[in-house]
Amino acid sequence: MSSRAIVSLGIWILAMVLLGTLTVGVALLFYVALTAFFAVVVVIMMVITRQRDDEHKTII
Repeated sequence: MSSRAIVSLGIWILAMVLLGTLTVGVALLFYVALTAFFAVVVVIMMVITRQRDDEHKTII
């Protein structure tokens, strides 16, 4: 193999490794964002439910 072919192969392998790392990073970021989103939704639902419970207690 010529040195040019070896360098091209090395760059290709490096690009594939970086692409794989980027894919894993994006998947982790998506997981963290999804978890945070649902945590916020749960907190909002708890606050809404608590306010409704307080209103019912005052009315009765």
